[in-house]
Amino acid sequence: MMTAPMESTFKLPSDRPDPDQVLSVFGLEGSVQAVGSVAGAWSHRVYRFETTGGVFAVKEMRNPWGDAGWQEWLEEAWTFELAAIGAGVSAPRPVPNPTTGGPLGWVGRHDGTRDAPVRVHHWVPGDRVGPGPVTPSVARWAGETLAVLHGLRVQPVDRSRFPVISTATAQAWPALVEAAGGARPEWAHDLANLGPAVATIAALAEATAAAPDQAEVVSHGDVDQKNMVMGAGGPVLCDWDVAAPLVPRRELADVALSLGAWEQLDIARQVIAAYRHAGGGHYAIEPADLGPAMMSGLDWLAINVERAIGLRPASDSEAGRSAGLVPGLISRLDGRVRLALQIDAVLN
Repeated sequence: MMTAPMESTFKLPSDRPDPDQVLSVFGLEGSVQAVGSVAGAWSHRVYRFETTGGVFAVKEMRNPWGDAGWQEWLEEAWTFELAAIGAGVSAPRPVPNPTTGGPLGWVGRHDGTRDAPVRVHHWVPGDRVGPGPVTPSVARWAGETLAVLHGLRVQPVDRSRFPVISTATAQAWPALVEAAGGARPEWAHDLANLGPAVATIAALAEATAAAPDQAEVVSHGDVDQKNMVMGAGGPVLCDWDVAAPLVPRRELADVALSLGAWEQLDIARQVIAAYRHAGGGHYAIEPADLGPAMMSGLDWLAINVERAIGLRPASDSEAGRSAGLVPGLISRLDGRVRLALQIDAVLN
């Protein structure tokens, strides 16, 4: 879906989806000319297929959260993705499975092991948005896009298909710290020092769960730099797989701070101003509004710790990638908690 660094074809995993089967299952004409592995995809595997009929992004769905109902979740997310595109939101054009009409197809793997679940989109040429604060124009686009998504007022067909706020990771934190101490990575001590920050995040998340003051609507759920491509016509929003019911003010708070990289609050304010100008609600952001997103971030940190120290199944490359991610995730957490606690004073 984007122009991004691609690993050499010599580094393609042996269990990659079989290219000919991808074309067959999704009814794509032509033949595959080249396959590249797209770097930077943490949750799933993404490939770039160049074919005689076009260029496609092929995503192998990996279910890193271990969610037994992930396919039902994906079906509802797919419905919302199509509604958002129909409302004019700039996103890669998905390719449906012609047999089911849905997003997912099961295809054989190159090494002949069990089938892989994949999605296909038309490739969007463009540049990946960097991890730092976005430009003011991108901030305004994001605010306007969020207003459109929330304005659709889409309700889930079955709320039970989606996760609810959980502080299980925080409750299990002492055990994770102990396991990391036994494995002795260089960041084990830093992980242990996060205890107070973890407790604060859990308290903020619990506050929102105990007092939901806003109705939920289905939304993208992961609007940040890694899911944006700067195409010829402007930003394009990718990766709709985790679309879920969210309280609008909480997603707005998360997106605003994420696009400012939690350091440039003027960018965060521009997201909020554009959201309001485009018809979104005039919400006053409070510390608890950041609780759910920060709890999800803590879950992601725990997953990568578990991969890095061997508590969660992972290939050597996945374990190494997680080990490389963990120090940065740890280093940012304390500062983000401090900012969240004063967000009503510095952002509104």
